[in-house]
Amino acid sequence: MKEDFLSERNRAEDIILGSLGFGEEASIVEVSFTADGFYKGTGRWPDGETFEFESDDTPGELEAWALKVLGAKKVSNAA
Repeated sequence: MKEDFLSERNRAEDIILGSLGFGEEASIVEVSFTADGFYKGTGRWPDGETFEFESDDTPGELEAWALKVLGAKKVSNAA
């Protein structure tokens, strides 16, 4: 749909995946916080192939907003 790029979720996906170097055609399947305050998740390309991603820094204000929109889950400190 032409207006998809305007949706809050699509903007949030672009912020998270773009900050990690992934193209805007990818989407996020799931995302969660790691015990150390970073985030990780699974993405999907349009052809259905999935990939893993993980940040190596704590999220800034914009990433924090995007993670909230995407419903990132908190991970417990238990190993």
